[in-house]
Amino acid sequence: MQLLELNSFIFRVTPSLLAALFNSMASLTQDVQEAAEVAPVVASAQSLNQLEDQGCIFVLRFILRAFRGRRPEDRFWTLLKQFLFDAQVPEESKGKIAEYLLSRASSLGPRPARALLDFLSQAYSQKGDRLFWSTLRDAIQIYPISPTV
Repeated sequence: MQLLELNSFIFRVTPSLLAALFNSMASLTQDVQEAAEVAPVVASAQSLNQLEDQGCIFVLRFILRAFRGRRPEDRFWTLLKQFLFDAQVPEESKGKIAEYLLSRASSLGPRPARALLDFLSQAYSQKGDRLFWSTLRDAIQIYPISPTV
């Protein structure tokens, strides 16, 4: 048995104490990791809420350009269809549908663009998609220094 002195307290180091310390550290590590994942999402969402109309259009178009190469079965296309049509689109050529969705979403005005960004943010906050959040954060950071939309 070993003794451990901590802040003038002496503890007997037993296997159960070591197990309890290990579990506490593992739990604390998990909490820190979860907080680190949530912080960029919250910061990006708050920054998005502060954008003016033209900023929302810029950010939406930036995301659309970044995501245009996603596979046809990617959740992104389902979310765009759901927002733009609120129903199923006939399954024609997936490439043509993707082009149409991108064209339609790119032509949205300020209010619908903000609504689509809010919709995507809510959808991706439930299933953290780091690519979405990093792209959103990049677009928000680039917007102030970019040429006009």
